[in-house]
Amino acid sequence: MRKRAFAQVAAGVLPLLLVLGLPGPASAGGDAAGPASGTCSGRIHYTFSPPLRATPRPTTVSWSGEYSCSSLPLIKSRTWHGAFEGSIKSVTGCLQASPSQVVAPSITEADHWSAAGSGRRIGESTLTGTVSALPREDGTRAYAWTGTVTGGTWFVGHHFTGVGVYSTLTDGKVCLAGGGIEHNDGTAVITFLPL
Repeated sequence: MRKRAFAQVAAGVLPLLLVLGLPGPASAGGDAAGPASGTCSGRIHYTFSPPLRATPRPTTVSWSGEYSCSSLPLIKSRTWHGAFEGSIKSVTGCLQASPSQVVAPSITEADHWSAAGSGRRIGESTLTGTVSALPREDGTRAYAWTGTVTGGTWFVGHHFTGVGVYSTLTDGKVCLAGGGIEHNDGTAVITFLPL
């Protein structure tokens, strides 16, 4: 009798949570249902191996960071936290080659989503797409990501677009003087929308 009463209460509560835009209970795998769309902003750290130089050469570019996210539209908004990481091999240097330089024709990034304030894992996404460099008047680089969420438990089949910007303005001068760039930090913004 108690099990049937509990099942009836649970059946009534879950639709209410979804209407209010609140996450439902975690599934057996520990993942809660993801939002229909979302936008995230945060900090990103890049490392370059070997260090970037003026002349482009094969380089492994790795990145990682953290996001603060909210669902779209902001009415009945859900919030969550994200941690991300990825790595690509590309022929690149520390100077901008062209306004639409393709840094890598294929990237993969792993995003791990957790409940805001709790650190409890609630979902993950695998992003697959391209990254291009965009020019900036101050001589720094901005990167544009675009592609599709191809795996995980959140946003699968969604389109993503994002921009990352270096926060260090001295790289161009170091590079022109013959130095190498081993790492850089910046900001990142990414949006997930259904196709």
